[in-house]
Amino acid sequence: MKSTRLAGLAAGAIIAPLVLAGCSGATEAPEAGATSGTLTVWMMTGGPGDKPIIEDVNAAFEKKYPDMDVKVEIQQWDNIATKLTTALASGNGPDIVEMGNTQTPLQTYSGGLLDITDDKASFEESDTWLAGLADPSTLDGRLYATPLYGGTKVVMYNKQMFADAGISAPPETLDELMAVCGTLATANAATDNFSGFYMPGQYYFAGVPFIFGAGGDVAVQKDGEWTATMSSAKAVEGLTAFKDFQNTCSTPSSVGVNTNNPDQTQIFADGQAAMAYVRGWEPAAVVEKNPEMEGNIGYFIMPGYTADEPLPVIVAGSTIGIAADTKFPEAAKDYLRIITGADMQARFGSELNLIPISPAFTPEDMPEHMLIASEAAKSNKSLPASPGQSTLESERYNEQFFASIVGGADLEKAAADYDTYVTKTLNAYGD
Repeated sequence: MKSTRLAGLAAGAIIAPLVLAGCSGATEAPEAGATSGTLTVWMMTGGPGDKPIIEDVNAAFEKKYPDMDVKVEIQQWDNIATKLTTALASGNGPDIVEMGNTQTPLQTYSGGLLDITDDKASFEESDTWLAGLADPSTLDGRLYATPLYGGTKVVMYNKQMFADAGISAPPETLDELMAVCGTLATANAATDNFSGFYMPGQYYFAGVPFIFGAGGDVAVQKDGEWTATMSSAKAVEGLTAFKDFQNTCSTPSSVGVNTNNPDQTQIFADGQAAMAYVRGWEPAAVVEKNPEMEGNIGYFIMPGYTADEPLPVIVAGSTIGIAADTKFPEAAKDYLRIITGADMQARFGSELNLIPISPAFTPEDMPEHMLIASEAAKSNKSLPASPGQSTLESERYNEQFFASIVGGADLEKAAADYDTYVTKTLNAYGD
């Protein structure tokens, strides 16, 4: 495989650990390794690692490896990219690491992950993994991680508000959706700061699908080089549609904010919005804030430009990989086979409100909104699988860009500026 080297873009503290790692791409697989000792696993807060289910994963592993123990250490998301690259470069880090899917390319480029390409077929349903999780795990056609779990968004709506406004069914196109927003706004004119569909302007995970649906891309890669394409005609069409939708359906105060400030679940719970684009855990948060919402929430997939094609979704979530210098390479692969297998993945869906990594693993007893999310995830596209994506995330560049678009910035100039900066950032790690 080709090696990777930094091309000179300052990416803050993320870069230094990559230099320590030699920036030579992930290393070759070591020998089978030991079968006794302690397997150290770094898992992220908020996922399966800090839930009781992880004990069942560990028990299944320890049944196969009775002379080994599993030590799970929960990590926080803040500054995790730097911590991971440092740990993997140190030679004394964990054996297995969970990574956010958009952070995974940074680790595949760093040289700290084990090449598991030859083992891919041994993972259940590896040919049907969700692209948004599988693509970031791959570098130059080689596999360095497996998907762990997914998450995406669905539209949550207030059934009573729909009924009171005379809306009998969810809209099937974006044009219909904007018309429904107008009907809901009229029916709720007495509610201050009301949104037919609350849509924070910074919510780029909602904005990018408008680009995908219009046939555009954030960036394309050719011969190892990334080129941002936000100023292409199709992308501009999608940006324009997102701006029109946000400005039509959401309150003006939402232009410059994100989903957490103010908390969109509180806005929905308070009756100031009839619809919102939500993650798997957010409906429960609404009911917790307003128990009267129990049984009054419905869901549908975000419609597209035509009734037969909903907007593609971005699948968020995590991947899981093995440290290149682990003493337990084969045992670690078996741990991955357990946690990514059909049994555990089905439980992730039914117990944890997480999307399984393959549609084949979707359990029938998943909550309604998660079944709809899993269906939406069948049409998914990934963000650029470049380590530069971590830089954009840490800078919150995409959030600010989309907020500027819905806020009335010169769209074509903003898109051209985006392409200049993002092209440079995505290619910060070159040959």
